[in-house]
Amino acid sequence: MALTSFLNVNGYDFPCPKDGFNYIISTTVNAGRNSNNAVIGQRIGRDLYKLNTLEWVGLEPETWQMMLKALEPFYVPVTFEDYRTGQPVTITMYPGDRNGQPLFVDKLTHQVTKYRTCKFNLIDAGLE
Repeated sequence: MALTSFLNVNGYDFPCPKDGFNYIISTTVNAGRNSNNAVIGQRIGRDLYKLNTLEWVGLEPETWQMMLKALEPFYVPVTFEDYRTGQPVTITMYPGDRNGQPLFVDKLTHQVTKYRTCKFNLIDAGLE
C-alpha cells in the first residue's frame, strides 16, 4: 500500500506539517521494582504512537475546516509512515486539543481568510 499523502486521517489527505513535527513511540510496561531496585515489569501489548507537534502554517480556512471535519468522529483511522520500517501503517487514533490562530480576517464579514498556525496531536488509541 502506498501513501497518498504525508498523513491520511479518516480518508482525508492532510498537507505535510511544518518542520518540528515528531513521532513518539511508547512502550507500556506493567512495571514495578524489587528490593534491589531492578525493574520487574513485563511489556503490555504493542508499542503506541503519538504524532506530536503537528503544526501547519498559512492554511486557508477551507483546508483547516476539512481537517477538523476529518477528526469529528473522535476515533479515526490514521495512515502514516512507520519510521521504524519505512512502510505505511494504519491505526486508530484520537486528536488532542485543536488550536487555530487567525492571521487575516475579512473586515466586512469578520471571517478568517488565513490562519497563522493550526495545530494538534494525534494519539494512538491502542485498539488494534
